[in-house]
Amino acid sequence: MKVLLIGHVCSPHSGSESGGTWNWAWQLSRNHNVWVVAHPHDRPNIERFFAQCPNPHLTFHWVSIPRWIDPLDPRGSGRGLKFHYWIWLRLAYEKAIMLHKEIGFDIVHHLCWGSVSASSPFWKLPVPFIWGPLGGAQKAPASFRRYFGRAWNREVLRSVRLRAVRFSPFLRKTARASRVALATNHETADLLKVLGARDVRLWLDSGIPADFIRNTKISKANGDTFTLLWVGRMLPRKALPLALEAFAEARDIRARLVIAGDGEMRQTWEKCAKALHLENKVEFLGAVPWSEMPSLYRSADAFLFTSLRDSYGMQVLEAMGHGLPILTLDHQGVGTFVPPDAGIKVPVTNPHETVTGIVSAIRELALHPQIRRSLGDAGRAFAETQTWERRAERMSKLYEEVLSAREPFDRAERLWALDRHLPAGTGSSN
Repeated sequence: MKVLLIGHVCSPHSGSESGGTWNWAWQLSRNHNVWVVAHPHDRPNIERFFAQCPNPHLTFHWVSIPRWIDPLDPRGSGRGLKFHYWIWLRLAYEKAIMLHKEIGFDIVHHLCWGSVSASSPFWKLPVPFIWGPLGGAQKAPASFRRYFGRAWNREVLRSVRLRAVRFSPFLRKTARASRVALATNHETADLLKVLGARDVRLWLDSGIPADFIRNTKISKANGDTFTLLWVGRMLPRKALPLALEAFAEARDIRARLVIAGDGEMRQTWEKCAKALHLENKVEFLGAVPWSEMPSLYRSADAFLFTSLRDSYGMQVLEAMGHGLPILTLDHQGVGTFVPPDAGIKVPVTNPHETVTGIVSAIRELALHPQIRRSLGDAGRAFAETQTWERRAERMSKLYEEVLSAREPFDRAERLWALDRHLPAGTGSSN
């Protein structure tokens, strides 16, 4: 099968979306010929990887934006990213047209970025179109707005934009043309249905390397001290203060909170920990390289996820792969995908009740090693079904299902769209 993947970011040495794109491409190329259209930001890393591990079934095509029209801040602040991506998609689509004329793909799959608020032009290619996994329709609960501070204004604007998304003709065309749309949570799945997607399926956007599981050891406390691990970017929506407030209420427990991550809220949250007199119970590690994360997971007894708005959270799956019981809020992607026997899910009601629920869960996990072991074993069993190899097998089956049920209803429109961009007299690929 000839598969075209669209992945704006892609790297063999990263987590998040860039690592996800890479793993989908690498694993799918075991059984298919795969072409990837990507931005060249991580091209050096990929070329170094191929120098050590050649793969004749995986080919990259790079699409860059001329510096003079690229609105993205080169200093890495993230300003201009949305407009940068909009321009890149248009250029990438032109590249995809030329590649399809030359190669004749069987299927096109837009992986990254996985946001339901960004339309995709690749449905116009005259082959079945897969969209996702997508997130982005989830919203932070308004009762927790004090954890956002001034950033809550951005959340309000985001909610307004989300309400407008359902009226976008470009998103409606993308959704209706998709053969299958994949969603990482129920909120996004519901929006995709409103947009007109015919086949919407819940699908994790994360996978786990097999060696994350093979190297796993049974979680054991460090002496008499219970270690809870928190991992993530320090953004307002990650809501680390929920964990800090819970630890302040659980001072009688011999426990410590290890925090891995960096970001705009780090200084504020360090001050929060100091104000709560948690200096001896909380450790801020800063940013930890992805290659060092396995040892960090192995050093912990349980994993805490407090995000108030997230599609899912790749670190949750990684923690389960290491046999850690999960303590998480019961909403959005984690509420859907974390198995009930793999962790404790705290209802998201109001700050007081939720913090109280986190405190109760910390006590239960800290004082009952057998519960930790049972939850951790169940989480690891789930993670074993979510290795990148297994995920690629399921994606391949989805491709085969889509191709076996090929529908010609929109073929004329897509061929017309393709012909518009080809030189006169060249015709279109069939």
